[in-house]
Amino acid sequence: MPRPGSFGGSGVIRTFFGSGTLDTSGAFLAAFVIGLLFGLALERSGFGSSRRLAGVFYLEDMAVVKVMFTALVTAMLGLAYLLTFGWISADALYFMPTVYGAQLVGGLLFGVGFVMGGWCPGTSAVGIASGKLDALTFFGGALMGSILFNEVFSLIKPLYTWGEAGVIFIYQSLGLSLGAFALLFTLLAVACFWIVEFIEANRGKGGDLFGSRFLKTFSLTLVVLSFGLSLTGGQMGQGVVVREEPGEVELLGLIATGRDHMEPEELADRLLAGEPGIRVVDIRSKREYQAFHIRGAVNVRLQELPGYLAPFKNRDLIILYSNGMTHPAQARDSLARQGFTNVYFLTDGLQGFMERCLKPVSLRSQPVLPQGAAKINKWREYFLKGFESESSIKWKFL
Repeated sequence: MPRPGSFGGSGVIRTFFGSGTLDTSGAFLAAFVIGLLFGLALERSGFGSSRRLAGVFYLEDMAVVKVMFTALVTAMLGLAYLLTFGWISADALYFMPTVYGAQLVGGLLFGVGFVMGGWCPGTSAVGIASGKLDALTFFGGALMGSILFNEVFSLIKPLYTWGEAGVIFIYQSLGLSLGAFALLFTLLAVACFWIVEFIEANRGKGGDLFGSRFLKTFSLTLVVLSFGLSLTGGQMGQGVVVREEPGEVELLGLIATGRDHMEPEELADRLLAGEPGIRVVDIRSKREYQAFHIRGAVNVRLQELPGYLAPFKNRDLIILYSNGMTHPAQARDSLARQGFTNVYFLTDGLQGFMERCLKPVSLRSQPVLPQGAAKINKWREYFLKGFESESSIKWKFL
């Protein structure tokens, strides 16, 4: 059985996400420092003013368009080159799943809010630091909206999960290599740079860079870099795919060699030891889960597994269980076909876990050595905590 992290990338650059340390003090400190620097950059760019941010909608100040396209192209080219040269592994990165319904509605709400308020969440924080009252009002509204979203989530959950498509990339949807897409997108960005500078120049609202040596040099540099990626487009496209989906023969090979399941005793030992990087998923009904579940397990419906597990694809260990093994085994095989290489199911299911790990020593048909009895008692103390008074649990051992 692989250890947590065995699916991690071999790139030179390690990430907090890839190493499973996003919840550590070091990660929080890094996020704090990066946030301060990001806010400083926004303030220096003039994005601490809602007037300037809203200027894009009146074709008076196109700074937002220029900054956004610059950020997108820089991140795209930089990350693509890092992946191409193997300096970072795709497994070390978080790829946001595509959920068409939630992202479409969320994008519309974000756009309407930006037009009405002149702020986005990030720039409103900068505005607050600059003493802008309207930024504080907008930020407060965003905070209240987040609270409202949490309170009504049960009502809007179908929309939240509508159109789940897993991790897909736009260049794959278009049938292009990443290199070809990068070149086309860069050309579009360069065209936008020239167009917005032309608009500002003709309206007397700026446009100082239109036709300048800087804009020509900047545009040429981006095109050359993107063209370089297009020359290695086939390899690049393969480099960004999270995992190649296994064929049926490979899948059957994993099953034959027993690399598709985990024994109850091993899971109990690893959870008891507090081993990081293990995610236990209970796919039973909510009622059964509430009656009893393995400590630390989360309850996820079968049809929601791909979307829920997408952030943990090919990192950590994912253990599925139900009362038996049929549904977890089928779910595990389905996820394997979707490219998951780190999903296992619990041998004999929850019934087997309770029989082999939680059944009292005094009720076992075979004698248990003192060392084994001590381990069973530790398991019972850990996994039955909070459930010992439940009759629905006790009867299983009688």
